[in-house]
Amino acid sequence: MKKIITLLLLSAMLLSSFAACSESGTNADEGAAGAEAGSSDAAAEVEEETEYVETLDVEVKDYEGRTINIVLAGNWSFTDFIAEEMTGEAINDAKYDTNAAVGELLNVEFTVNNQSGQASGGTGAGYKLIDTMVMAGTNDYDIADIGCYDVSTLAYGGKLLDLNAVKNIDLTKSWWDPKANEHLSVAGKMFYSTGDAGVLDNDCTYCILFNKQMITNFDLENPYELVKENKWTYDKFTEMANTGFIDMNGNGTTDAEDSIGIIMWQDSVIGMLHASSGKFATINDTGLIEMTLNNERNFDVLTSWLTLKTQPLIGFIGSGATIAEADLHTMFTDQRAMFYCRYVKAVSWFRDMDTDFGILPYPKWDEAQKDFCNTMHAYGTSYFCIPTTVADADMSGAVLEALSYYGKEYITPAYYDTTLKGKYFRDEESSEMLDLIFASRFFDVGTYYQLGGYNEKVITMMQQGDTDFASMYQKNEKVANKVLSKINDAYAAMLAGETP
Repeated sequence: MKKIITLLLLSAMLLSSFAACSESGTNADEGAAGAEAGSSDAAAEVEEETEYVETLDVEVKDYEGRTINIVLAGNWSFTDFIAEEMTGEAINDAKYDTNAAVGELLNVEFTVNNQSGQASGGTGAGYKLIDTMVMAGTNDYDIADIGCYDVSTLAYGGKLLDLNAVKNIDLTKSWWDPKANEHLSVAGKMFYSTGDAGVLDNDCTYCILFNKQMITNFDLENPYELVKENKWTYDKFTEMANTGFIDMNGNGTTDAEDSIGIIMWQDSVIGMLHASSGKFATINDTGLIEMTLNNERNFDVLTSWLTLKTQPLIGFIGSGATIAEADLHTMFTDQRAMFYCRYVKAVSWFRDMDTDFGILPYPKWDEAQKDFCNTMHAYGTSYFCIPTTVADADMSGAVLEALSYYGKEYITPAYYDTTLKGKYFRDEESSEMLDLIFASRFFDVGTYYQLGGYNEKVITMMQQGDTDFASMYQKNEKVANKVLSKINDAYAAMLAGETP
C-alpha cells in the first residue's frame, strides 16, 4: 500500500476540486474559484504527509484449490484477469501478481472464459451467457465482467446479485470507483460496478490528444495553461482548431494531404455532452431513473458538436468517413492534425511519435461551468458483477474484493504510473491532465440503458452529417419513455421484494 499513498492523496485532492460535476451532472455557475480553493486545502494535506492505509476486510478461508470461473464479454477485446506468466510487461505482470496474491490468500485458482470482442447490445454474448446460466439454475461462472449494455439489461432482469448485499464486498473501499456507487445505484441496489481489478474503464475514458508542434507552429496559447486558468472551453477549442485548417493541395476538399484542426471519432459527440456536464438520465430521489436530456443546454451542446462535424476542419473516424483512419493517424504524427478526440487507449498508439503530444480533458461548455467533466464511452466499457445462481456468493464476494484490493496495489500503479505516465508521455503537465481526467469522471445511466436508443441515434447523426438533434429527440421521445417505464417498473418490483 505504501507504493500508492502519493497517488491516493493526489486523487483525493483532485476529487475535492472536481466533485460538483460528478455529484450532480448539471451545469454550475460558480466559476473556478471554489475548485482552486479546494486544491489549495488538499495540497496542504499532502504536505502534512498524512498516511491512511485501508485494510482488506474479507473472511479469509481455505477454499482448497477451488477453481474460480470468470467470464469476460463485451464489445471491446480486453484481458482483465488474464496473465498466464510473467513477461516483463508492467500491466501483465501486475495482473499476474494480483492473481497470485488472491490465489495464495484464499487458496483458489482462476480460469477465464474470454468472450470479449463480441456484441454487447443488450442481448449480446455476455447477456446470453449469464441469462442462460440463471434460467437453467446452473453455476457456470463465479464472477463476470460484462459489457455495459448487456450488464444493464441483466441488472433490471433480476439476473445479478446486489453487490451491496454480498458478504465480503465493501463498495465504500477506495479500490471501488466511489462515483459508481452514487450514479449507478438503482432502487438502492448496486448490481455492477468498476474499480482497480481491471483497466478497461480507464482505457475507455474520453480525452483529447494534441500535437504540441502544431500549437507552436500556429503560435497558439498553451492548452495546459488554458485548462489551469479555466479558459479551456468549447469556443476556445474550436477557435484554435480552425486555425490549424489549411487546404494544402488547393482542391477545395478536405483530404489526407491537408492540415486539419480536429480528428473526430464518432462517439465524441457523447463525450462532449458529458464534458458540458449534461446527462441522458440520472438517478432521482426515489432511486429510479429519470430522463434529463430534454433541456436547452443539452440541445445546444449536441447541435453544436454535430454541426462542427460538417465543417472542413474535421477529419472524421467512423461510418461514412472520407479519410481512412490510418491516414488520419499519419496526419497527426506528421503535424497536420492539431487535436484528436478519442479515448485514453489511443495514447498507446502514438508512444513512438517523433513530435511531442499532450493530453487534455474535453473542454467545458463555457467559463461559467464550474468543473471539468469526463466519462467512459458506454460501447466499450464493461463492469464486474456476480450472477444470482453462483455456487457460493460469499466466496465470489471474497475473491472479487481481494482482486480489487490487490489490483489497487499492483495493477493501478502499473497502468497509471509505469505505463501511462512513465512510457507514453514526456512531460509533467500530461500527468497533471491525466489526474484531472480520471478524478472528474462520472457515470451516465442513460447511455447504459439505451433509453430510446438516443446515444446510438446521436452517433448515427454524426455519421450522416445530420444536425437537427431537437427533431430526432421529439421523434423518439415516446419510445424512450416507454422503455424507461419498463426498466423502472422492474426495479420498483425488486424494491418491493418481488421477482422480476
